[in-house]
Amino acid sequence: MRKLILTACLSLSLATGAKAQADFYQGKTINIVVGFTPGGTYDQIARFYARQLPRFLPGKPNVIVQNMPGAGSMIAANHMFNVAPKDGTALGVLGGGTVWEAVLGNPRAKYDARQFNWLVGKSRDNITCLVWHTSPIKTMQDVIGRETSVGATGTGSRTVTFPRALNDLVGTKFRVVAGYPGGNEITMALERGEVEGYCGWALGSLKQRAMNWYTEKKVRFLVQFAPQSDPELTDVPLAIDLAKTDESRRMMEFLTSDATLAWTTLTTPGVPGDRVELLRSALAQILTDKDALAEADREKLEIDAISGEELQALVEKLYATPLATLDAIRRLNDGK
Repeated sequence: MRKLILTACLSLSLATGAKAQADFYQGKTINIVVGFTPGGTYDQIARFYARQLPRFLPGKPNVIVQNMPGAGSMIAANHMFNVAPKDGTALGVLGGGTVWEAVLGNPRAKYDARQFNWLVGKSRDNITCLVWHTSPIKTMQDVIGRETSVGATGTGSRTVTFPRALNDLVGTKFRVVAGYPGGNEITMALERGEVEGYCGWALGSLKQRAMNWYTEKKVRFLVQFAPQSDPELTDVPLAIDLAKTDESRRMMEFLTSDATLAWTTLTTPGVPGDRVELLRSALAQILTDKDALAEADREKLEIDAISGEELQALVEKLYATPLATLDAIRRLNDGK
């Protein structure tokens, strides 16, 4: 009898807790912070979620999007960790490089990425380095023999770290032209001829924003930062296969983690666990719902969902990277 009473009380408590979390969002507004400028893929992902979340989150909250570009989305990450409310009403769509900067001890990264609550990843992606079709550069070997300018945002972004990694570990001569607010501005610079290439552009983003560039071969792919080659780019080498030593291979593996962290959504530290699960469930439903997927297809957003649990585990793994490898990547990041 005592066991039955305890079971009944536990069930009532769980049901009450679930209802409390559902009621929490009634009349609330969720703010999705995007670490990049309007018009790019990160912005488009956030606005896709903003339209869909009220359908799947109990309480049907209002959802707005706030762009907070700068430092490869590190400014947005600092905001999410130190300023944004810790109650589940603030979500962040940030670049994967923000995790690296925290792991590497960048003093401007005033957050511990392990304490974020990682909710979902839109998809895995192949991060590419490419050049405009008019460039004389055709292969990685050509970049070893000739300086090649590539557009970039700022420290903490893959657009800076990836070309520097290739320079240091492979011997290329990429010249990083930093200071562009986001990927949208880099692509315009590429088309105008201000730079020759873009190192750190996700293949899915390229197809979504400039499919004609892909189909008409207006860009030439040089290398892929990914665990495995894209089926359509089998003749383009993987960065990890260009590594010459075990240490450089470990460094490339660290950088390749961005292929998984590329399109993630998180919420702040301190959010109650059951509310985190509510958010994870709602976002997971969006990425499997027929109507939502139809909209994503119209928006040319590739979907291959990654669970929040997998992302959380990957972040923990990156923090466990050997110190010698982290020191080598720090020197790389600093341009030394």
